Amino acid sequence: TQSTGSYPSLDETASLLKSHKAYQEYELSQVELVRRRNQQLCYEFSFWPEYKDDYDGGIFEFRTYRLKPGCLYEWGNSWASVINLRRDSAVMGMCSQIGQMYTVHHIWRYRDLEHRREARNKAWENGQWADLVVRTVPLIKGLDVNITHAADWSPLR
Repeated sequence: TQSTGSYPSLDETASLLKSHKAYQEYELSQVELVRRRNQQLCYEFSFWPEYKDDYDGGIFEFRTYRLKPGCLYEWGNSWASVINLRRDSAVMGMCSQIGQMYTVHHIWRYRDLEHRREARNKAWENGQWADLVVRTVPLIKGLDVNITHAADWSPLR
């Protein structure tokens, strides 16, 4: 669907995907496998550090938080105050603007699961991280955590 011009990058992406032969072939190959599909338009948190595009393997952790309505501002302010504790692993933080509202996605990058454990434990050594958890856990209705590798065509590579 073409937007009304308010989201030129969305229009550009849709146009590129329509003309990208490999993507079209991939979509056709998945039709029989897909039972349900959801889409979101998200915007990146301004406080999230810029991702250093130096992929050399490893894993990505996708954390999806479903928040209680009305608490996104509090969530963002809480995370903005401590994100530097996890700067080295941070890839992206964003929230839904269209689609399932009050949904936040965090993407983290690690060498492996041991590195993930070390990075998370190091954050807990700082009292600010515990304060973040105390402030934000009551805002969460649900959480999904997935670990994956970047696909060959992923911009995270």
